[in-house]
This record gives sequence, C-alpha cells and structure tokens, in this order.
Amino acid sequence: MQNINKDLEYVKSSRKYIFIMTGIFIISVIAGLVASLKDLGLSENYLEMLRNSFGWIKDLHPVGIMLVIFLNNAFKSLLAIVLGVGFGIIPVIFIAGNGVLLGLVANQVSIEKGTFFVLAAILPHGILEIPMVLISSGLGLRLGYLMYCSIKGKKTDIRYELMQSLRIYMRIVVPLLFVSAFVETFVTPIVVLAVLP
Repeated sequence: MQNINKDLEYVKSSRKYIFIMTGIFIISVIAGLVASLKDLGLSENYLEMLRNSFGWIKDLHPVGIMLVIFLNNAFKSLLAIVLGVGFGIIPVIFIAGNGVLLGLVANQVSIEKGTFFVLAAILPHGILEIPMVLISSGLGLRLGYLMYCSIKGKKTDIRYELMQSLRIYMRIVVPLLFVSAFVETFVTPIVVLAVLP
C-alpha cells in the first residue's frame, strides 16, 4: 500500500506534464476532425488503411485479440516513457499522431454508423486506456524535460526518475492496460451491439 501511495504521489507530481499531453491530445483530435471534414477522402483512406493493417486480428481467438491489443498498447506506452529522455519529442509525436488519427477515424465512422456507435466503441475501454497512455507520455515528457535541465547544468538524477517512471508503468499502467484490453475485447462489442439499430 505504501508503494502504491508513493507511485500515486509521483504521478501527482507529474500532473503538469500529463496535462500538457492531454491538451496536445485534445487539440490533435480536433485537428483530425477538422481535417476530415475538409477532406472526407482523407478519413476514408485512413480508415481503409487501418482495416487493411489490422483486419487480421478479428480472425484470432478472443483471448488472442485481447493479448494483441494489450501488448500493442503496453509496448507503445513503454516506448513513450523510455524514449521520452530524448527531450520528450517522441511522446509528443506519439500523442499528437494518435489524436489526429482518432479524430479522422471517429469522424468517418460517425458518418457511416452514427455518433452513438463511435462513443460505444471508444468509451468502455477508452476510460482506462486513454488515461494510461497519457500518463505514460506525461512521464516521458517529464524525463525529457529533466534531461534538458541536466544538459543545462541543473543537478538531476535521471536514473532515479526513469526507474520511478518504470515502476509506475509496471504497477499501474500495465495492469490497467490489461483490464482495458479485456474490456475492449469482451465488453465493448456488447455495448456496440446494444446501440446498433
């Protein structure tokens, strides 16, 4: 319990970086929506690309689907933290890219199947997945800023900061991403079916 409290305190102390990432994500989603409204062909192309790239997943056993989703999100979240030492550039690109892509795809799917379908397809697991990705990216941004400070001559224990971020990743992010993957595989489809006409 004490370890979890320590981890939560570290996350709390990183909130300004997480808020920055959240802002970038929201702006990127809006940018994706605006771009898709101006050029419908753009969102159609992205959606088709996603279907071609990940269509094979639907042929797997549900447990296999869950594991693929979990490992994909866990790996990307880990990279967002570790590669954040490069002045936080990679986490920012990661969050901005995912935000734009979500905006593009969400608009196209809402055109095809409606807004309620989009919300049903995102919210059940997204409530856990998106915050975990934002926390990971925020920790990566913090590491990048501290690395910058270190180069500028400010005394900073980068190794301690990295280890603390990785502990949060293992104790908080990974377990909740696993729950999110379970929900996306076994709960989200039921919710989606419930809102279909």
